[in-house]
Amino acid sequence: MRFISLALKNLFRRPVRTALTIAGVALAVAVAVSLAGFNLGYQQAIERSIDRLGFQVMIMAKGCPYEAATMMLKGGTGLLYLPADTFAQVHSDPEILSITPIFIGIAEKQGSSIREDSSSAFAVLTGVEPKTFLEMKPWLEFQSGTGFDGGKWFSPDATDEVVMGYEAATYEQRKVGDKFLATVSPYGQAEPVSKEFKIVGVLKRTGTQDDGTVFLPIKTAQAFFNRPNQLTILGIKLKDFSGGNLQEFESRWIKLPEVQVVSLEQVKSTLVMLIGTAQVMIVAVTVIAILVAIIGVINTILMSVYERTGEIGVMKALGAFRGDVFQLIWIETLGVCLAGSIAGGVIALGGAHLTEKAIKAVIDIGIQGSIVTITWPVLLGAFAGAAVVGFFAGLYPAWRAASMLPVDAIREGIG
Repeated sequence: MRFISLALKNLFRRPVRTALTIAGVALAVAVAVSLAGFNLGYQQAIERSIDRLGFQVMIMAKGCPYEAATMMLKGGTGLLYLPADTFAQVHSDPEILSITPIFIGIAEKQGSSIREDSSSAFAVLTGVEPKTFLEMKPWLEFQSGTGFDGGKWFSPDATDEVVMGYEAATYEQRKVGDKFLATVSPYGQAEPVSKEFKIVGVLKRTGTQDDGTVFLPIKTAQAFFNRPNQLTILGIKLKDFSGGNLQEFESRWIKLPEVQVVSLEQVKSTLVMLIGTAQVMIVAVTVIAILVAIIGVINTILMSVYERTGEIGVMKALGAFRGDVFQLIWIETLGVCLAGSIAGGVIALGGAHLTEKAIKAVIDIGIQGSIVTITWPVLLGAFAGAAVVGFFAGLYPAWRAASMLPVDAIREGIG
């Protein structure tokens, strides 16, 4: 206990230098914790987004798998559509538990918002069949409370009704009963077409692509875009989603012309792979920060040892063992690293939201929701890592101090 008290007193002799060294360690720990939180949070966000899609397999027109992932996870759309008879053929597969057809298109919003920039804004229109769509996503519920009076799904044959996701309705400042005006450029037509819809429901927030989507009957969407009987995606759940059964299902339908079968596991792997390069760069930055912190700690403790050479000589002359001196200097080093790790953990926790915004601003990660998750195991791992760094960083300064000869140390201290 006396060594700990003495070590703290020695560190407080030079408070500014000690504080700067702790700040360097804190920065390195904050970067490491943020990186670990990003890795963990990104994996969880992918799992959450994939689960919230509601189905296990997508059948769509041939194209880039990442575009397919982005289309579903971010609510975007491509220009490729399935042949008209694809749904009828796939629907007969005995291994399918449930299937839902989806038509996605982009419309321009005009005069439907109180925002000044809304005249050039775009909306994702998604045509669905409510019954089969809700079999895939039974958790979808309507918003209620102040400004909302519940809502309902449109009837399959409705031609002028829509249901808005939470973010779409919030951005447009719309509620049940309001009007929504959309303009599209129908396939094969030179002039754009506008149509006014009535909002019959506003969904609760889900944290997925559905929040920014405007849903309407699939037949209405197909007619609006002048693509009768065409689809963007078939969402499918299989009775048995094991690897062998999935491969057999893919092999049966991959033979269809202009069609690709994309499992959500494949989408997950694609997204993880695409972010891999960015993760390598962040790891490199973290390693550099840790190395700089280690050098700073060693430099601080060595300076402290050199300044206290005479004091260390007197201690040894009065009977202090080499192990006592070694332990004292080593505790000082460990104290600096542990203090820095605690400060770094606090910084990482406090700045998690800013870290998330910065990452999203730099990298198109293809998913929505939180991507930085800092848990206790992550923090404890960082503290343990700081302790290990302190252990090794303190070895040389402690050995240097313990190796001093009393007479030489006193003479050097006096001189």
